[in-house]
Amino acid sequence: MKQLRKINLLAVIVFVCSIFWLMPLILIFINSFKPYNDMLQHFLALPKSWSLDMYIETWTKFGFPMLIKNTLLYTVVTVLAIALLAPMAAYKLARTKTKFSILCFGIIIMPMMVPFQSYMITLTRLVANLNMIGTRRGLILVNIGLCMPLAVYMIHGFVKNVPIELEECARIDGASPLRIYFNIVLPLLKPILTTVVVLDTLATWNDIITNQLIVGGNAKAMNIQNALYMQFSAQTADWEHALPGIVMSMIPSLVFFVAMQKHIVGGVTAGAVKG
Repeated sequence: MKQLRKINLLAVIVFVCSIFWLMPLILIFINSFKPYNDMLQHFLALPKSWSLDMYIETWTKFGFPMLIKNTLLYTVVTVLAIALLAPMAAYKLARTKTKFSILCFGIIIMPMMVPFQSYMITLTRLVANLNMIGTRRGLILVNIGLCMPLAVYMIHGFVKNVPIELEECARIDGASPLRIYFNIVLPLLKPILTTVVVLDTLATWNDIITNQLIVGGNAKAMNIQNALYMQFSAQTADWEHALPGIVMSMIPSLVFFVAMQKHIVGGVTAGAVKG
């Protein structure tokens, strides 16, 4: 009985903490159905009506079809590039035991050790010198470069747990290096690769800082988050359209995260084990 009381008390504490952390999202959702004046005067109250008029108006005003197209383009291309290149780099570096490979691995993961704010201005100048400021390709290349270090680091740790005897047996049977990688190693990397895909998908979809730095005010190349942020300034704050936009932008990432969360836990745990 005493043990049961402890479990019930723990469940209550977890529930209260969950409500506390979810409260900002709940308030965003509730106030997304209110006019601006009601939002200011009755921020914590339920809306008088649950009409979708503001959502429809926001969809049209912000040009959500184009924003969704841009955001999907950035996310899909970035994730596909990471899923193709990161396992190859991590596998080669993990299986090559030389000082040069160790140096290359250190250079690749170095951006993880440095705050992004410390080099974002330099990065922006570099992209500007390459004439890619305000372009989709510039943002995609920067996103790939920013996501690559963590992906290589995670997969590198996982590769060291893959038995090298499997590759040696295949090599004895006459398999080429490419066949060994694609037919033997890559299928075994599925858990950690799935985790990398999920994390990079969420990071790219919800990105705002990089989009502002590279795309700037080019409305045709903005993603959803940047377009919403541009509605706020020192003089104006279009809350009655921004909140419905925030809710619509969160729905795909929340659904994706809930559907894939088990892969995140499993892949991170597997990749954290040292070989």
